[in-house]
Amino acid sequence: MQIVNATQSDAPAIGELVAESFAQLDLARWLIDDQDDWKRIAPRYFEAEVRDAVANGAVYTFPDLSAALVMFNGDATHEPDLARERWLKETTGPYYDRFVRLEKALQERRPSKPHHYGAIVAVRAGDRSKGACSLLLDHFHRILDERGQDLYCEVASKNLEGFFARHGYTPFGPPVTLDGRELVQPIWREACRPADAVHS
Repeated sequence: MQIVNATQSDAPAIGELVAESFAQLDLARWLIDDQDDWKRIAPRYFEAEVRDAVANGAVYTFPDLSAALVMFNGDATHEPDLARERWLKETTGPYYDRFVRLEKALQERRPSKPHHYGAIVAVRAGDRSKGACSLLLDHFHRILDERGQDLYCEVASKNLEGFFARHGYTPFGPPVTLDGRELVQPIWREACRPADAVHS
């Protein structure tokens, strides 16, 4: 299956894909506890994340946009920005405080050592368990291994922790917990670096 780099024009469709893929997660239910509000707010929020990643990282997908891997450069963060704050308030409405708390909690857990940041993996419901996530991850892992770059991610479903473990990830500290609920588990993948050359 051909892997392509998403563009800004793909952002609305991938935002919808992520919102649909995440809808049943505990994280989503904590952020927005009304399904109709989730369907209205989440696609716009994730579309903005995708646009940001296209500009400051990479978004890998397939020509039919059935799955996506959203990645940021390690130094990409949500710095204080009045325009973004206004946008976030307008977009999330009564859920604004939860989004701010989550973004702050995630930012505080980011490693200080150099890394790439894997923010989102999403697959269309009818295409799950067909290897799409593995293809996207393996593709990106090869790129990072060539560069010798480590990767930090967060898993928002305990059901996926084993999947990521099989791809070389290990837990990175305890889960991120808000209001007594474990929302995401930070994980880390060391780059597969070539063995040191033997010098005579």
